[in-house]
Amino acid sequence: MRTHIHHGGCGCLQALSRRGLFGLGLGAAVAAATAPAHAVEDKGYEAMLMKCIDPRFTTNTWAYMAGRGWQNAYSQFNIAGGPIAAVAPAFQEWRATWEANLNVSVQLHNVKRVIGIVHRDCGAAAVAYGDRLKTDRAFETQMLTQALRAFRDQTKKAQPQVIVELGIMDLSGAVEPVT
Repeated sequence: MRTHIHHGGCGCLQALSRRGLFGLGLGAAVAAATAPAHAVEDKGYEAMLMKCIDPRFTTNTWAYMAGRGWQNAYSQFNIAGGPIAAVAPAFQEWRATWEANLNVSVQLHNVKRVIGIVHRDCGAAAVAYGDRLKTDRAFETQMLTQALRAFRDQTKKAQPQVIVELGIMDLSGAVEPVT
């Protein structure tokens, strides 16, 4: 291996001369001043999606959000049961994590709406509300709807300015709105 010894005339330190550093600083200032505004300013996200971790619904929830025109314009919080985890007594210890995340997301990214989606055949819902959900679709709908409404109330209490939209996703990916 050959060792290079620097000296005044070698040329490799020219960029670090006062004139070189001034040019580098001037170039950086011009680049920063002419950069597009979107590269500098975070205008926030349109929405925040709260959903279950079940991998059977990852693509469907992405497609749902993209279909609303929010591709790359929403954040998400994934936890077993999604909105159920934020309201069911069985998951009470998780509630503070959701609320802290919601508050930070609104503060940092000016989230305008929260989309709460639960899905059918949810194992976490069965943990929260019992195995009857697996065999009684009407009961499943009733319990998921109650959980979503409680989620909306809790979210609005924490962040009254956000719009909360709710839905139950079927196994096919279709979303039934809950009012």
